[in-house]
Amino acid sequence: MSAIRVLVGSTVEPENLAEVIDLYRELVRETRKENGCISYELLRCGDNSGELMLVEEWESQAHLDAHTHTEHFVRLVAALDNLEKAVPAQIYSKVL
Repeated sequence: MSAIRVLVGSTVEPENLAEVIDLYRELVRETRKENGCISYELLRCGDNSGELMLVEEWESQAHLDAHTHTEHFVRLVAALDNLEKAVPAQIYSKVL
């Protein structure tokens, strides 16, 4: 099976940034404990930017699918939906 990489970009207004980062802090911490998670990182463009990028790597699509049904994912993504503008996830599989 080929590893799966996921990129999810979002934009956050300055007044929501601290809360959003706190929510992601929990999401990253809990997701890294999941079976099949190779890496899970939140990146920010610049020091004070509200431009964020979630970068994930999973052992398989099945692991990614299971992740999207976990309690922490469902709860935290619902909270984040009210605080950020996210673009649809881009899902890639390794070629080389």
